[in-house]
Amino acid sequence: MILLTGASGFIGKHLLSALVQEYGKDHVLALTSAPLPQANYLLHNDYNFGDDYFLKTGFGSQIHTIIHAGAFTPKNGKQANQIKDCNSNIFSADKLLSAHLPNLEKIVYLSTLDIYGQSDIISESSPIQPISLYGESKLYVEKMVTAWANENNKVHQILRVGHVYGPGEEAYQKIIPVTIKKLLQDQPLQIWGTGNEIRSFIYIKDIVSAILKSLKFEAGIGPVNLTGSQRITIAELVNKLVALSGKNASVEIIPAQVPGRDMIFDNSKMKKFLLSRETVLDEGLLEEWNLMKNLPS
Repeated sequence: MILLTGASGFIGKHLLSALVQEYGKDHVLALTSAPLPQANYLLHNDYNFGDDYFLKTGFGSQIHTIIHAGAFTPKNGKQANQIKDCNSNIFSADKLLSAHLPNLEKIVYLSTLDIYGQSDIISESSPIQPISLYGESKLYVEKMVTAWANENNKVHQILRVGHVYGPGEEAYQKIIPVTIKKLLQDQPLQIWGTGNEIRSFIYIKDIVSAILKSLKFEAGIGPVNLTGSQRITIAELVNKLVALSGKNASVEIIPAQVPGRDMIFDNSKMKKFLLSRETVLDEGLLEEWNLMKNLPS
């Protein structure tokens, strides 16, 4: 049985559906904050449970793999330094690693690119230098997972997730859903910075495919960045969305107090081991546009 945390989050929802489809409902268990009818689930109650929690529920001896996708994820820059929320990432990981799971063989941990410092092209060998408490908390959990796996002779895989887009991200204050919302409401658009900052987005379905592929490995392959290959400036991205909408929209450039940085990735390791083909950006944007267009206002 596969234990999935964070099943109600952006990535987690997509991942849960894919796991149930791939392995069947009886072989997937979600650790969640609210009931999930599409799979077996346990409520974590903010991870306030004892080491024998899973054994008492009858699932403990069945769990052979953990995908730890659950975490506090900031929805904007200010939240990235909230002490209590960032500390919860460490607390929840500690509870999982301390749980009595006698047949556990593997843990896959979803980390973040926020652990990296400034680099022209970000790869798995780029300098590790988090600039926020959120990044620090995710890095610390990476070290916890690695130390625990080595000590207990378990397989572990760390996946550092990049700029993910697609249906389901509308709860976050990110450039794509914010721009789509403004276009749907016929509001003027805003770009903070110069608009020339480079980004590389990866579609949610590609992220899920890569995670599922990582479950097949009998040994970890070291940290892997799950990032997109197609480079695009923020201004180009906004223009794509405007063209997709078919509307005439004004775009205001608002200078940022802090200079923006380009985010360019070397994702050759991901392509070699986890994802040979990526969704074309235009195709993914169209799917997200169509979904958000039909959401209740």
